[in-house]
Amino acid sequence: MSTTTPPSTLTSTREAYSGAPPGHVPLNNTFNWCFSQPFLSANDYTPQAQVLDKIEDERPIFVDNASDRKLTYGQMRSDALALAAGLLSLGLNPSDIIKLPPTPTCPQGPEIPPVVLIQLPNSLAFAPVLLGTLAAGLTATLVSPALTSDEIAWILQNSRPRAIITAKACLGAMREALEKQEPRDRAFFDAVPIFIFDAAKDHYPSVSSSSPPTSVGSGSSSSSKKTNKTQDWKVLLRSSRATVVPSSFLPSSASPARTAVILWSSGTSGRSKGVLLSHHALNFSGAHMWHDAADYHSLAKVRQQRWLGYVPFYHVFGLCNIVLLAIMTGSTVYVMPSFSLDGMLAAIPKRKITYLHMAPPIAVMLAKAPVVEKYAKRDPKTGKNGFSSIVAAVTGGAPLGHEVVVEVYKRCGFRVRLGYGLSETCSTSLQRGTSEKEMVEQAGETGVPHWGVEVMIADMDVPAPGLVDGKTKAARIGQEGEILIRSPTLLSAYLPVGMFRTPKGQEPDMSVTREALTVDGWFRTGDVGTISAQGRLRITDRLKELIKVRAYQVAPAELEAVLCSSPSVADAGVVGVYDESEATEWPRAYVVPHKPEALENKTELEKLAHELRVLVEKRTTKYKWLMGGVVFVKQIPKSPSGKILRRILKSGGEDTEGVEIQVYQKKRRGATAASKL
Repeated sequence: MSTTTPPSTLTSTREAYSGAPPGHVPLNNTFNWCFSQPFLSANDYTPQAQVLDKIEDERPIFVDNASDRKLTYGQMRSDALALAAGLLSLGLNPSDIIKLPPTPTCPQGPEIPPVVLIQLPNSLAFAPVLLGTLAAGLTATLVSPALTSDEIAWILQNSRPRAIITAKACLGAMREALEKQEPRDRAFFDAVPIFIFDAAKDHYPSVSSSSPPTSVGSGSSSSSKKTNKTQDWKVLLRSSRATVVPSSFLPSSASPARTAVILWSSGTSGRSKGVLLSHHALNFSGAHMWHDAADYHSLAKVRQQRWLGYVPFYHVFGLCNIVLLAIMTGSTVYVMPSFSLDGMLAAIPKRKITYLHMAPPIAVMLAKAPVVEKYAKRDPKTGKNGFSSIVAAVTGGAPLGHEVVVEVYKRCGFRVRLGYGLSETCSTSLQRGTSEKEMVEQAGETGVPHWGVEVMIADMDVPAPGLVDGKTKAARIGQEGEILIRSPTLLSAYLPVGMFRTPKGQEPDMSVTREALTVDGWFRTGDVGTISAQGRLRITDRLKELIKVRAYQVAPAELEAVLCSSPSVADAGVVGVYDESEATEWPRAYVVPHKPEALENKTELEKLAHELRVLVEKRTTKYKWLMGGVVFVKQIPKSPSGKILRRILKSGGEDTEGVEIQVYQKKRRGATAASKL
């Protein structure tokens, strides 16, 4: 990737730049990198304080928090290789590569081998399934188990997976999504095998004997209606194929171009975008996070880190910060299929958790929920409480008020540090230090860039595309502008929509990628911020219209399309409203009823609001629901070109006056054991 010379020093140029060009991280495929124990000796990316002991095969890396079932380092490696052999026995060919045009972050041109769709809850099976896919030289597309059939159908259409590994609870939505594919694609999708993970009954890593998997397209249902063949996922561990050697499918030199995972990030167009992350991007992400972990690892004074695994593993936060980093460092993760406040509180002292990963709403619970008090209370003799093993915590994905950070520190005794990252960039920056003094000094900031990451504030006064002498022009220290990021962890491209239908010889549509990346390799985040003289980043606003619901992104256009599909709706606009008590935004809909006279009848509006709630729940996943309520108005403010003026909707005024209906009853967090995220 491009590594043009940065400003020489902040003090001489006063340009809003922080960080440094990347140091050396060896090229490797992610499977080999994870199991190479990369932090055994001091090097460019491993300070002496971060050097780790050798990871023995018997060390538990993932432990089921409820049952204590353990997946050791050695078994995870061998099972991942066995699963790789199982996938290859289906006839998937890692050399069957689609090559995209060169991009500023991938001059070689991104490469996409056959795709395996993985839709699993947090579980012991997740890591071997993911790493087995990568060891086979294939690409994994990670999908939330909460998606609706419409949302899955879009992902299927654009990624065209050759195999699907999904949870039993998701099978109904997956089958519906497959049935929604166009007739001309049905032959392809009918041949895709589905492997099932039954969360309620699966006792992996205890594996019962089973038959080896059958090749792609060889099975069919006995019913008259064609359905995809389904098998238990563990049959992939029983392949008769010879042992897989990952480097034979993916030489190290290919790691910056070869796509390891496709994540799905909402775009302002209303449809999720496939984010292509290379093997080298994932490897570098782990290297730069561990390089900067001294301030919590050394203070823990333990041989290995102990973390809780409730952050979704399919999300970039859970994938990079927990799953992959745990394997690289030999840390132990106590896996929880989903978050529950009581479950987390009980696990922290029981497991002696050293570092806590969380979304902002969890910090709010720790600050305010009554149930936390018994764990926060200190023993009068030792001075310790239920959180004393925790050195620090990290949060990201959405804003978090400094007042909440302070309250958690006072109540629980550890600092929640703010980080910044995106699906397109992996982890970018992090507040440093664990002390109260550092917490106060860095209030409201999102830290300094990780090792090997450059962050710059673009000069918004320079006409698009913002170039001066072929380089992106930086703003001045303290001046607001769009946040730009440059690092080996950046996406290589967005997956072009309709790529598999592009006529031979014709270039796929790379316009979304070109809009997101500058010619000199900076990713345009759409966030607005400043950089201080100390190089610390502060986020102040967003250029993007996306709504941040906890760690997820919601595209207003998608919800507007759903709402406007109702014959009772004439027009609609959606914005995010911030809920301080939950430390998140919620989608709020402004709706123009098809019958103007309905605005005078609140009973009719309440009925319509309920209908729209049901419609959105049916068509979208839970975090997109209208928790911010519905406001019925006479018209939606728009520009002369027809663009919805969301700033007016958010700021209020005559155009937003109407009848507000709350379609959900707000629940008090942390009051009972049923509190869940």
